[in-house]
Amino acid sequence: MDYVQGELLIYRLKHSKEMEKALLFEWMKELLHQLEQFHRCFSNKGYRYMNPYSVLVTAEEKLLLLDLDAESNEFVLRNMQKRAMRDHFVKPIVQIRENTKISLDLYGYAKTIQFILANVHVEPSLTSREENRLEKIIDKCLCKNSKKQYEDLKQIQRDLPTVRSREPGKRGWKKEWKKWLLLFVAAAGILAVFLPGYIKKRKSEEQARRFLEQTESWGETLLEAQEELEEEISETKREIQDADDTEGTVKQEIKNQRTEEKESREYPQDGMKELEENVDALQEYVFRNTTADNREIIEQGESLKRELFRYLAAAYDREDQKEQALDAYQELCGSEIQEELLESAYLRRIVLELEQNGDIALATAREALSRIPNSKQLAEKSLDVLAGMEAMKKEEFLEEIEILEGFYPELRSLENYFRAKEVHDPESEAK
Repeated sequence: MDYVQGELLIYRLKHSKEMEKALLFEWMKELLHQLEQFHRCFSNKGYRYMNPYSVLVTAEEKLLLLDLDAESNEFVLRNMQKRAMRDHFVKPIVQIRENTKISLDLYGYAKTIQFILANVHVEPSLTSREENRLEKIIDKCLCKNSKKQYEDLKQIQRDLPTVRSREPGKRGWKKEWKKWLLLFVAAAGILAVFLPGYIKKRKSEEQARRFLEQTESWGETLLEAQEELEEEISETKREIQDADDTEGTVKQEIKNQRTEEKESREYPQDGMKELEENVDALQEYVFRNTTADNREIIEQGESLKRELFRYLAAAYDREDQKEQALDAYQELCGSEIQEELLESAYLRRIVLELEQNGDIALATAREALSRIPNSKQLAEKSLDVLAGMEAMKKEEFLEEIEILEGFYPELRSLENYFRAKEVHDPESEAK
C-alpha cells in the first residue's frame, strides 16, 4: 500500500469551482485508468465504492483511488451508510445485472462525473456536441437503457471527448485567410459581371484605374459587412447560451425543490418508486455479510416489507381484487407497528371479511379492539358486524357486547350499539 499526500475530491471541488476543460477530460480518463488498474491488481474484483470521498487529488492534479481496506480510510465506508450517499452513489440493488463488478463501478464512475460537472464551471464551456456525448456516456454507465450500456471500461475510453489543441497563431492565420478569400471572391465576381462591358466603353486608362479602385472598395465594404454579421451571430449565440444556462439553473432548482418535498413526505403517493429507492439501502450490508450487517438487513427489510404491503393492499383494493387485498391487509395487521395505520388496515380487513363470513369478521374485530382499545372507529365497526349477523341469538349478542365492552367501556353509548340492539333485542328496544 502506497501513502500519497493529497486532498479528497469532494473537498477539492468545494474550494475550486473553476476547471479547465482539458483537466476535466483528463480526470475522466484517469478515473477509468484507476478502475482498470484496480481490476488488474485484484483479480478482476470490482472497486464498488467510487464516489467523491474515495478519490484523492494529488498536488500534481492527478487522481488516485483510496485503498478501502486501510484502517485510515474506513471513513469512506461509514459515509456510504449515509442516506444521501447511498441515494447518489450506490447502484440500487433492484437494478444490478449479472456483471455486478462492472455494473457497480460504471455506476459509481458516472455518478462521480455527474458530481464533478455539477460543482464546477468548465472553461472554456462545453460545446453542445461535448455535452451530448457526456450525457450519452453517463446514461450508458447508469444502464438507463438495457440495450445501450457498456460492457467494459475500454468502451468508455473510446467514447470520451478530447480537447483539440491548436498551434499558436493558427486560428488568427485561418481567419486572415478567410478574409482574403472572401475579398478575392467578391472582387472576382464583380469584375466578371461588370468589367468586360465597361472595358469596351472605357475612353482612357484613367477610367479603368478608377473602376478598379471602386471594385476594391466594394470588396472591403463586403468584408466589413461579413465581419459585422459574424460578430452579431457570435453575440446571439452567447445570449442563447446565457438563456440556456439560466433555464438550466431554474430547472435544477425546481428539481431540487421537488426532491426535498418528496423526501419530506412520510408516505409519498408515488410509493413504489420511493420503495425502489429505499431498497438500495440494503446493498452495502448484503456485500459485507457480517452478523451486525445481517441484523441491519432484517430490521430495514421488515420496515420495507410493511411499506410494500401498504401499497399492495391499497392497489389491490382499488382494483377490486378482494382476495389479494384481504391477504395484504392480514399481513399488515400482523406486522404494522404504527397504530394509525394498523387501525386503518383492521377497518378495511373487517369490511372485506364481513362480505365472506361474519364470524371471521367478528373475531377480527375483537382482535383489533384488544390491540387498540381506545379506537372508537373499531368499536363502531364491531357493532356494525353484529348488526349484520341477523342469525345470531340474543344471548350470543349480549355475550359479544360484554366482551367488546371490556375493550371499549363506552360501547353502549354509541349510536351503532342501538342499531345492533334493535336487530337482536327488539323487545328491549320497544320497552
